[in-house]
Amino acid sequence: MAESSDVKRFYEGFADNVLLEDFRRFNLRQDAVRRLCRRFIPNGSRVLEVGCGVGIISKYIASLGCRVVGLDLSENNIRIAEAYAGTGDCEFKVFDVIAGAAELPSFGIFDVILLPDVIEHIPKNHYPSLFEALEARLTDEGKILLTFPSPQYQRHLKAKHPDRLQVVDETVELTDITESTSLRPQYFSSCDVWEKNQYNHVVLITDRAHDPTPVEMTFLGRLRYRFSKRLWRFKNRSFLARLRRGG
Repeated sequence: MAESSDVKRFYEGFADNVLLEDFRRFNLRQDAVRRLCRRFIPNGSRVLEVGCGVGIISKYIASLGCRVVGLDLSENNIRIAEAYAGTGDCEFKVFDVIAGAAELPSFGIFDVILLPDVIEHIPKNHYPSLFEALEARLTDEGKILLTFPSPQYQRHLKAKHPDRLQVVDETVELTDITESTSLRPQYFSSCDVWEKNQYNHVVLITDRAHDPTPVEMTFLGRLRYRFSKRLWRFKNRSFLARLRRGG
């Protein structure tokens, strides 16, 4: 297992060696993260991004009308993020989320916490304490969004392309996450990026009680429902008639 000093040294050079390329090319993996954010982060949310890198996703989330606090282990990453996205809506801090989990309260409470391709770079033995700290920073209706390489893709990399792996690169199963938190999956998707079934996207929420309040339907929704109901009956009328005849 890599020492924390080795991890920090690796990520201090990661921006110059890898992340700056994302300003020169359109990164499909990041675009998939943007789509997830657009779907699950409401306008006006206060968002904590753990592992914000050079601030590309942070800036996008701020464009959705949100306020963002971005944390990263690397001082170099944060320096670039501040130059790229540092505004009144984006605040960046150098922070080791593993070593400093107890200090997370100083950043306040959040509606959404995002870990974009981060959880695989944290040793699994830290997951319970990490999620405990993150959950304590969520509002009652808050959620955690995670993206990470699928186990199948990670095993492929370790077998065929170990040179692409980072200093810590875990093979993460969904159960590794769900067994480390009291939150429950609201959404899970296998995401194709450059290859099939390459990444997993997960949204975690609190374990909420059933609410018997009827869902309000729009006028258009009611019309669609009535049309679908009549079409369904029409398609099945011959089958029901055959059942009544005993055939």
